[in-house]
Amino acid sequence: MLFVQHPEEFSRTLPGFLPADLRPVDSRAGVSSADSFPRYLHEALFRTGDPPMMTTDQPGCDPSDFWTSWYLTTEASVSQYDTLRQVIGDRQDLPGHVVCLALSGQGFHGQQGRTWEALRGNLHLSVALRCDLVAADAGLALTMLPAVAVVDALSTLDDLGPSLPGLGIKWVNDILVDGRKIGGVLTSARSQDGRIGSCVLGIGLNVGSAPAVRPTPFTPAVTCLNEHITMPGKGLMAVLGPVLKAVAMRFQELAYQGPGPILAAYRSASLVLGRQVEIRPEDHSTEPRRRGRVQAIGPDLSLTLTDAPQPVTTGRLVLLPEAV
Repeated sequence: MLFVQHPEEFSRTLPGFLPADLRPVDSRAGVSSADSFPRYLHEALFRTGDPPMMTTDQPGCDPSDFWTSWYLTTEASVSQYDTLRQVIGDRQDLPGHVVCLALSGQGFHGQQGRTWEALRGNLHLSVALRCDLVAADAGLALTMLPAVAVVDALSTLDDLGPSLPGLGIKWVNDILVDGRKIGGVLTSARSQDGRIGSCVLGIGLNVGSAPAVRPTPFTPAVTCLNEHITMPGKGLMAVLGPVLKAVAMRFQELAYQGPGPILAAYRSASLVLGRQVEIRPEDHSTEPRRRGRVQAIGPDLSLTLTDAPQPVTTGRLVLLPEAV
């Protein structure tokens, strides 16, 4: 099922993505009043039974087959990630795998509610996945999954230009290119009786432009794909399909092979292993800062630092300059 607001704008932004037979419908026929989606989903203007036009060269991994419901909006009035979390909280299960895509919007955020500026031309994607996973095995793997999937997707863009320099993951969930932040991810899961029945992943990726962000020790600089590779006439279309395909493939991998492959991919993509770092308290408390070289990343995402008595499990990480 596809709900799209202002399809003409999506057709300009994502050429060839939407089906050609979109037709107006009574919005009440599309989403019942009992659902908890915000008004922009209740008042979707068009609906079709066909999925968006997405292709892949790997049979069985077509995003159009994996994703069952699509909600596309030009201007999200609230965070779609938060909306999907509310839906999971209000319903016992999901009808399938859901995609929410916004061209821009309000209230978007990263970890701990930190503001994420939604600029036109960048990727603002939230997905909800219906699953049946053992929480003790899969919970942390779902935290790693969206970051690993974004790195997977960006690693396939070589046909658009040179490989992205220094592409990888900064603990816990930032995506960097050339030492600058290009994206971030979020995960929320709903479990009952030790099993995860659904989860929500949020992905923000700077594609067309880098927002003006005040430098901090945690995020000294930001960047966007447009600064590194040439995407004439492609923009979001160049990354949306690969990202959704990578999420679908990593999710299926987790379901059938367990958390091992995702943990291995996370470690392989890590930009902190072997680096000198400083871990600062998340809440700016008086807890002492911890410094050291990262020796290992545990299956619980803890960091083992040189000269540290215990693994680090919480806090914000600063990459320290290496001695010349």
